[in-house]
Amino acid sequence: MRILVLLNRIPYPLNDGGAIGSYHFVKGYVDAGCEVYCLAMNTTKHQVDLKDTGDAFKGVKEFVVIPVDNHIRPIPALKNLLTDRSYVIERFRSSAYEISLIKLLKENQFDVVHVDGLPPCLYIDTVRRNSSAKVVQRAHNVEYKIWERAAGADANPIKGLYLGIQARRLKAFEKEALGKVDTVLAISKEDDGFIHELQPTAKTIIVPAGMDIDESKPVVQVQDVSLFFIGALDWLPNLQGLDWFLKDVWPKIHEAFPEMKFHIAGKKMPQQFYNFGNLNVAAYGEVPSSVAYMNQYSVLLSPLLSGSGVRIKIIEAMAMGKVILSTSVSAEGSGAIDGQHLLIANSADEYIKQIRRLKDEPGLLSRLSQNARTFAIDNFQNKKIIARLIEYYKQM
Repeated sequence: MRILVLLNRIPYPLNDGGAIGSYHFVKGYVDAGCEVYCLAMNTTKHQVDLKDTGDAFKGVKEFVVIPVDNHIRPIPALKNLLTDRSYVIERFRSSAYEISLIKLLKENQFDVVHVDGLPPCLYIDTVRRNSSAKVVQRAHNVEYKIWERAAGADANPIKGLYLGIQARRLKAFEKEALGKVDTVLAISKEDDGFIHELQPTAKTIIVPAGMDIDESKPVVQVQDVSLFFIGALDWLPNLQGLDWFLKDVWPKIHEAFPEMKFHIAGKKMPQQFYNFGNLNVAAYGEVPSSVAYMNQYSVLLSPLLSGSGVRIKIIEAMAMGKVILSTSVSAEGSGAIDGQHLLIANSADEYIKQIRRLKDEPGLLSRLSQNARTFAIDNFQNKKIIARLIEYYKQM
């Protein structure tokens, strides 16, 4: 089977959920024996030299990279208000990308064109004009929901108004795109419902975000209750969630457990997050190895207030045997059950209650750790997910 994957970034290094999710589709297709081609934007936000990826894309037949300047610029952002288009999407429009796409389509007969995420949906019509391939779109999230929730969560009324406008325009673009593809690969049952609510005619299948989990590798056990966060802080839901947690929740946790430390890591960390040292917060910025960092601690905090889809970092942490303490929004879409696979907290009082449980209830930390790893293996093992998807493609 010959598959063309359209990407709005080179999914490398594997230091955020977006990169990890996209990479495992590409790798999964290769490992399943498909002939895989990739056309990726190399954006200013996620700029990568393909030579620096080593063997990450070994087995990909052809990997074409097109530079795309997607900087957010104030004047174009304001001028965009005079149009009916989404500035979020328009930053990914590129004639060079379209020309390369047409060339690939004319030179190769593809069975499937996998449109990864929402920005490459700009080019669905180009695919249709130049290929008879089946077109599937992998929905990382229901994107407009992220912007809708972010607009509601932003304390700045002007920024909230602008985000609200962009959310409405993004919703219109997303609805149209969902109606153009043959199948939408929804990341969770919840997102599948959101997709049909937005575009009732969409044909969908649920394809969870996969991970390559080495079931034979023992997990690193951390016996004490130690709290950490890791996530890309140039992603708005992560930024807003951690800001809320540090300002509104952590001071009360610190008062209840003054000896407890909170470790935070992530690329593009704003300066303000380094200013909580007096409250026992250790900020590291981007760490060289997320695995080495995560293996030092036992409990991942995921305090998101907005977003949709499945938090890849939660699944990665579960596969490593970490206990997850998250908001309801963060756990949304994973299928994990509160008290069985993870713990839920949506306020300072609830966080304190759950932390006290972890410290006081014998065996709870160990039981949740084991349950989390088993849950990740059973539901998010990449080779199983891709094998089922390939069978679906064959039926198409």
